[in-house]
Amino acid sequence: MSYPLFCYSLRKRPVWDTLVPALLQGGNGVRWKEAKLDTHDVAIPIPNPGGTPHRVLRAILLLPSEVGNEGSRIRIRRLSSLDGGQDVVLVFLLEQGHGQASPMAALMTLQLDLINDEVEVPVIPANSVQDVLTNLMAFHRQRSISERSRKTANPVQTLLPYCTDGQLLSEHAVNVLTDLTSSFRDLAEAASTHAGQAKIVEFLGNDAESIISFWSKEYLVE
Repeated sequence: MSYPLFCYSLRKRPVWDTLVPALLQGGNGVRWKEAKLDTHDVAIPIPNPGGTPHRVLRAILLLPSEVGNEGSRIRIRRLSSLDGGQDVVLVFLLEQGHGQASPMAALMTLQLDLINDEVEVPVIPANSVQDVLTNLMAFHRQRSISERSRKTANPVQTLLPYCTDGQLLSEHAVNVLTDLTSSFRDLAEAASTHAGQAKIVEFLGNDAESIISFWSKEYLVE
């Protein structure tokens, strides 16, 4: 496989069907092709310098309404079994559909489901369908950097860089947030209180505004 693929089934899935034209038109400067992918929605080859074994990043695109769905859980478990759970990712859309529950609450539920099912798959959020490709390719670049990326990523370390209204958070900012807070619930609560916001500003300076904005516009995590 020398080019990225997306599954033809995206055409039949509401919301995700709007992503197809962008992919076929060379989304993010990459030429995509359509194919039948049984266990995932997207497959992107990862460069293999030095003659290392061929690698492919496989991803499932997930909506808040699909969290907890048995069909989705089966797909995620199958994804996690590919290549020993390496080079796989879930892309979670944060857009809220009409009459649907909070996307952030669904994201937290997804994280709990992964823990309960003992499935270690990184999750990267996207604020909109337009951001999906950008965030996915950013994750792909991270995986392409070195062989060390073949190690299973810490889910929190993977997710946090995308929890911002601005550019992806730096490794330093992610490390600071994990030191300041004990969980995503703790971080959401800190970002929504004056005391917590002041603490984030104190330690992260210019990065604080985009982090606080991301969490404050979301909903209470139940």
